Amino acid sequence: MALILDPAQRVIDKDHQIFVLHPGDGKRFYNDFIAQKAVFLDIPGIKLKAVPDIEDEETRKLLRMARAIGGWHKSGRPAQRLPQRDPQAFSVTVEGREAPRFMREVQTLYKDAKPGDLIIIPGPGYNSAVLMAELVGEFDPEYRVDSTRYAADLIPARRIKFLQTGHAKYEFGRRAIQLMQNRQAIIRVSDDADRHEFYEHAYGDYVWGDVSGNYMELTEAVVDQKDLTDVLFMTNYYGAMYVAMKADKLEHFASLPWHKAINEYYNRELFGDISIEIHSPGFFGRPMRNASIAGFIAAMTALAAAGASSAEVATIEVRNSANGRVSVCDLDLQRDIQSTVKMVSNAHLWWDEVCAAQKAASEKTGLKTKARVIDKDKTSN
Repeated sequence: MALILDPAQRVIDKDHQIFVLHPGDGKRFYNDFIAQKAVFLDIPGIKLKAVPDIEDEETRKLLRMARAIGGWHKSGRPAQRLPQRDPQAFSVTVEGREAPRFMREVQTLYKDAKPGDLIIIPGPGYNSAVLMAELVGEFDPEYRVDSTRYAADLIPARRIKFLQTGHAKYEFGRRAIQLMQNRQAIIRVSDDADRHEFYEHAYGDYVWGDVSGNYMELTEAVVDQKDLTDVLFMTNYYGAMYVAMKADKLEHFASLPWHKAINEYYNRELFGDISIEIHSPGFFGRPMRNASIAGFIAAMTALAAAGASSAEVATIEVRNSANGRVSVCDLDLQRDIQSTVKMVSNAHLWWDEVCAAQKAASEKTGLKTKARVIDKDKTSN
C-alpha cells in the first residue's frame, strides 16, 4: 500500500509578526471581532488614509474626533453634547486633555501589520477562548465595520481569518498570560520563547527560520505518569534517531538498546524547554533549535502509531496541507523519513519494534499529532 504523510506543518516566513490585540476595555469588542471577522481599535466615526501617518496633523485630528465620538457614546449619547463630525473642528495649538488616543497603535495595526500576521485576541477570563486569527489583505480605508456600542459610527478595521483553535487562557504559560492581561491596546510579540508558545497553539507543528516546534495532544481523561513518560521517551528516541541519521550512524543506532541509543546520540543543544499541560485534553509542546527535527519527530510518531511497514516508509510521499506550495522543508522531510529505513539492514525487524512501542504509548495516552498518514489509493478514488 502506498502512503502519503501530511505533516500539517506550517512553514512561517522569517519576517512574520505576532500581535496581542485587546478587544477594548473589559473586552467589549470580543464578540464584535467574532461576528465581523475583523479587528479594530476603539476609534469610531472616522475614515483613515490608506497609509495612516501618525505624524500628520490630519490623522491626529481624526483621532481626536474618534475620541470625542467614543466618549459621547459611552456617556449615553446626550443630544446637547453631540460631537462634531468635521475633523477640522479638532485642530489644537497645544495637546491637552483631548489628545488623540492610540497614535502608535494605529500605526501598528493599520500600517505595520501585514497580511498573514498572527493576531492573538484574549477573552474576558481565564476560562474564555483565546481567539487566534491571521490578517487577510492590506489595510483598506474603505472597509469599516459597525459595533452595537457605536450604532452608525463605523470603525476602520482589518479583515481576519480565524484559525481552528480552542485554547483557554489558562492553558498558556505565565509569560503569555501576562501579555494577554496587559492593558495596552496592541502589543508586538518579539521574544522567541513567547513566539514559540503562540505558534504551537496556533499552528501545532511549525518551522520558523532555523527553529521548529512540536505540539501533541493527550486526549485520554486520565493519563498515568509512566504512560506519559513512555510518550516522551519515544519523542527523545526519534530525536536521537535524527542525529544518528545525519551523522550516517543509523545502522549503529538501530543496533543499540534503546536507552543506550538515546544516551549516545541525543543532542541537548537541539531541544528547547518542554511545556506540558495534563488535563482532558492535555498537550505537550517543544521548541527545537533546528528547522527539520520537529517535523521529523512528528512524522515518525504518526507513521509508527499507524503501523506503517518499513517498505511503506521507504516510499512515503509528503504532502503538506498547511502550506499552499511544496517547500524545501517538505522535500527534506520526505528524504529524511525514507532514509531511516533505507540506511538500516533488516530495517523491518527494528521498525516493527518501534511501531509496537509507539502504538502502546499512543493508545494509553490518546496521543494525537497534527501529522497524519493517508492511504494514497483512497485519495485517488
